Amino acid sequence: MSESRVLELFRNISDIPRASFDEKRISDYIAQFGKDLGLETVQDEFLNVIIKKDATPGYENVPAVLLQSHMDMVAEKNKDSNHNFETDPLTLHIEEGHLWADNTTLGADDGVGVVYMLAILEDHTLQHPALECVFTVQEEVGLIGADKLDTSNLKAELMVGLDSSGENVVCVSSSGGVRTSLTAPVDYEDGHFDTLKIGIRGLKGGHSGGLIHKERGNALKLAGIILRRALDQFDLRLRDIEGGLKINAICREVDFEIALDDKDAFKVWFSDVQNELKQQYEFSDPDLYFVVEEGHAHHVLTASDTCRVIDLLFMLPYGVIQKSMAIEDLVITSANIGTVKIENNELEICVSIRATQGFVLENIMRQVEWLADILGVNVSFNARYPGWNYEKDSKFREQLKRVYKDMRGNEMIEEATHGGLELGIFKDKMPQLDIVNCGPIMYDIHTPQEHLDIASFDRTYEVLVALLKSLSEWN
Repeated sequence: MSESRVLELFRNISDIPRASFDEKRISDYIAQFGKDLGLETVQDEFLNVIIKKDATPGYENVPAVLLQSHMDMVAEKNKDSNHNFETDPLTLHIEEGHLWADNTTLGADDGVGVVYMLAILEDHTLQHPALECVFTVQEEVGLIGADKLDTSNLKAELMVGLDSSGENVVCVSSSGGVRTSLTAPVDYEDGHFDTLKIGIRGLKGGHSGGLIHKERGNALKLAGIILRRALDQFDLRLRDIEGGLKINAICREVDFEIALDDKDAFKVWFSDVQNELKQQYEFSDPDLYFVVEEGHAHHVLTASDTCRVIDLLFMLPYGVIQKSMAIEDLVITSANIGTVKIENNELEICVSIRATQGFVLENIMRQVEWLADILGVNVSFNARYPGWNYEKDSKFREQLKRVYKDMRGNEMIEEATHGGLELGIFKDKMPQLDIVNCGPIMYDIHTPQEHLDIASFDRTYEVLVALLKSLSEWN
């Protein structure tokens, strides 16, 4: 059985490195794709791309439709992978009808939306209103491309966001959020120290918006808990700590090294702590395990800086903070400790805070500011983005649900997401938009276990094409 055109296009873009902040090659590819088709194409200074396609006969009086996805992907890999996201194409393989990449993220988030639009743009047999296809950059690092996009030449009244998962799910709202950076200089003491290197492994991780409710362990939070409890028992110094690859991914792995005199006593104590943590995450992260190795070091952090780093990791908020009382099981406030590193005598910890309500978001920001002030750490907030609020009466959403039921025989499910979507920014800039958001079935996005249901990928494209065709009777 031959592969679909959308899968062929996905393979094509998977040959192009497209991590966040490294989108020039994929942006150029998309822009050239539009130009080769003879379509109006604009590539802005930020590398966002807009490609317009005229309405087909019979659709000239139907409102234009804006299709939108982001071209960047989360670049995360397993520690034993040699993949270079700056130079290497993704290595794809199919297992039991699912598309995977080898030990790396797949980039289905949001490569599927990109190739859906490319397929529609090149297919002259389709029937549809005027289309405004928008490909944005740097979504995964704060919705930056959408925020900078000039929408003054976009006239659409209907919008399909293609950054979603579920196939039979129509996403109806998303969270707002802000990115937080905590930094502080650190000092070292020189000497000869026996050390223990501890690695936290086996956690599932995942998207810090879409999967935060799963109560999965965050390796950085676990490190803070372990080290804070250890400080109550031992005179130790922290030599180094590093973990996490992306601020919006639940940290799966962390390595830290400590210096202390009685390593044997620590190992006995730590064995009990490991058992406690494994019991705590028995169901949400059953594969949690720890690696302990002996080592030596010639310098370690001072006692005060050791305490500062540990206290930050222990006290920074992580996980679900508040759930909705209106929509069952919807998280509306959360925080994620994404990355930590000590480099060039400076500590940096990055935290993602999400909340549907701006007032609540600011409360969590003030808590982090207070903690930073107490511990003598610099804090900055950036890439704040608005939420996309639920619209009770959405004519376009009802149209999508009718099309889906006619094709599949069952109802679409309305769901809200705690993840941040660019749709809030588009709605803020273009208030006239009636927005729907949909996508195929994907699993474990933002992790090296990310995979895509190929049959769902093809079926969702069919629904999208049918939705556009159905608008001939729109009034």
